[in-house]
Amino acid sequence: MTVTIREIASYCNVSEGTVDRALNNRTGISSKTKERILAAAKKLDYKPNILAQCLATGSTKTIGVVCGGLSNRFFASLIEAIETNARNNGYFISLVLSHNSPVKELEGIHYLARRQADGIIIFPVGYGKAYEEELKQLNIPIVTLYNRISENFTHVDTDCRKIMREAVKHILLKGYKNIVYMDIKNYSGCTNEDINFFSLNERCQGYKEGMEQAGLNCRIVNKYDENLLISLASAPVRTAILCPYDVLAIKIVNFYRKIGIQIPSQIGIMGFDNIDMLENITPLISSVDCNTKKLGEIAFSILLEKITGTYTGGDVTVGYSFTEGESL
Repeated sequence: MTVTIREIASYCNVSEGTVDRALNNRTGISSKTKERILAAAKKLDYKPNILAQCLATGSTKTIGVVCGGLSNRFFASLIEAIETNARNNGYFISLVLSHNSPVKELEGIHYLARRQADGIIIFPVGYGKAYEEELKQLNIPIVTLYNRISENFTHVDTDCRKIMREAVKHILLKGYKNIVYMDIKNYSGCTNEDINFFSLNERCQGYKEGMEQAGLNCRIVNKYDENLLISLASAPVRTAILCPYDVLAIKIVNFYRKIGIQIPSQIGIMGFDNIDMLENITPLISSVDCNTKKLGEIAFSILLEKITGTYTGGDVTVGYSFTEGESL
């Protein structure tokens, strides 16, 4: 049987109001009485009524996180960072996977709103006016990561376009004369619905701008083609492949190793995200560290300020660094 506040009050010979003050750390009670009540609650194995607390405080101490999937360690690492910061601040997360479907994403967001999550962090695959209006009507604090929706929702990310411009310079300084960009989307399992490709599009645009600044012609590849990869390794000028995410870079490195093409002497490769899996890949792939721990920390802290009504800022851009591997 669950022990109630009334039973603790009877046990300690005090009022229910006094017990409530002790259990909820409110004023109007002596330290001696508070200690006696807390000791009794522990002895009687009192468990607070979470639903009643939520109704009283208007807070569930839960935040929702909506993500397309976890096959890419970049997203998994971000969610781990969010969860750590949430837990350190007395919150738990409720994770919903949309499987890269805008329809399922909205279903998940509505699910979290109905269950009164205090706020939601979204890795959006949806976008557009109708999508925005539906989110606004929920009247719940929202922060977006990775893909941006619009100026109406605070967004946290690295400056992907700037990074790719700098990545082009970084590769050229290593003596490469040609850089091929692999514009292959990584939304595994996505349907034919319109998908928000904001982050990947920014990366591709940054590559274009970097190549233009360097006075070089762009070459953008839209599908994984092993025959093309073989031809790039035998190009007459020293060539590097720039990938928008590490999982693709790993796939290409593994293919080259399988057929005996040497990296970087025959072809250079650079990834993006610096996921922990790179530690197990030979050669070590050069990449971009997007500071996932900081991204998760800032996304949660902004959401928390939105929940308390104290956030007055806009979008936030987190710093980055290039990791020196063995693939360039």
